[in-house]
Amino acid sequence: MNVSSRRMAGIGSAVLALALGFSSCAGEAAPRQAPLPGVESGARFELRLEPGSEYSKAMKIAWFSYTVWPQLAVWLESADGAFIDTLYVTELAVSGNYTAAPKKGRPEALPVWSATKKGSADAVSSPTTVGSAVSYGNGLAARLPAGEYVVKLETNRSYDWNAAYTKKNAGVNGQPSLIYEARLFVGAGSTEASFKPIGTGSVDGSDGLMRPSLDGIDTALSLFRAMTVAYRTD
Repeated sequence: MNVSSRRMAGIGSAVLALALGFSSCAGEAAPRQAPLPGVESGARFELRLEPGSEYSKAMKIAWFSYTVWPQLAVWLESADGAFIDTLYVTELAVSGNYTAAPKKGRPEALPVWSATKKGSADAVSSPTTVGSAVSYGNGLAARLPAGEYVVKLETNRSYDWNAAYTKKNAGVNGQPSLIYEARLFVGAGSTEASFKPIGTGSVDGSDGLMRPSLDGIDTALSLFRAMTVAYRTD
């Protein structure tokens, strides 16, 4: 249930910097993971996330204690909405090895990305959404034709209940996944954009449609306090 496979210490103001100029792999193999101390030069995408007040939640079942963190996926689309590739995804969203999850897994975790990816390779992943860095050499970012692109981000954290999404009507998920969007121009120097919320996914994962409304959403908007994506050429 959105349980990180590794404990993360010192969340505080940790920032995730992802240089995502990668080459895609075919098939559904396990994603490559390459934590590095910095970011490489050359054309790349960088994702920066700062955890918010609702980023984590401590849980306890009988004598078993654990912490849940958001699951997250980021993907690139053309200006007219055509899917291009996945840029980043947390490992549990790929492996499905959630703690205490039902047999069907967690289809409600990232339903829009799961439906959108259409078999693309999940080439860049990390156990958590902050506190680490991964870097890949020139690849997708360097090959893109100049123009405007849309970067979509979907995130969700279990047990995020509120008055609208209760244990009774929303199960362990609570509030549904949130969909964010940022627009970047590629091919004319470095640019940066902030993500803006544009809708939600299915609360039970029954479909991959985005609902263009934030009605009933409150604490889910505080999973992160800052979310930006950049196209870098330096």
